[in-house]
Amino acid sequence: MRLANTKLAGFDLGSKLGALSAFAEKAPSSRDTSIQNASLNARVAPEGTKADAINVTVPAIGVITGAGTVSATGSLDFQMVADLQRAGGLADRAGRGNGGGIPFSIQGTTSDPKFVPDVSGMAGSAARGAVQNAVSGKTGAAGAAGGLLRKKRP
Repeated sequence: MRLANTKLAGFDLGSKLGALSAFAEKAPSSRDTSIQNASLNARVAPEGTKADAINVTVPAIGVITGAGTVSATGSLDFQMVADLQRAGGLADRAGRGNGGGIPFSIQGTTSDPKFVPDVSGMAGSAARGAVQNAVSGKTGAAGAAGGLLRKKRP
């Protein structure tokens, strides 16, 4: 399925992101959500719907990717990553401006979805990013560890 240049009427994604918006400044609140591009692979069966390769570009927020399921009763279970494209936000200051993304899940129901930050996933991504930067020479190992590894010279 693919969509381009459309609006999700009556759904304010900026307000639904809640705690995630702190990582990219507050996402603008709007009655509708504008979607530049959206694509996914879906399998619909009596037991529910499975969506893979979700890729959504929301200009006011960034790119959201992931996969998950919608049960026959409407329960949601999605694992997603938001690559927030908001300049100057906490995402940039935390070193996430390089496309690392912020993991989150979508739970709840189709009528009341809940966007929940994946704190353990964020910590793992931050650690991987620090190691990658240290290995690539973008920052020294001492810098990646916040200076804890530096030895005082006599």
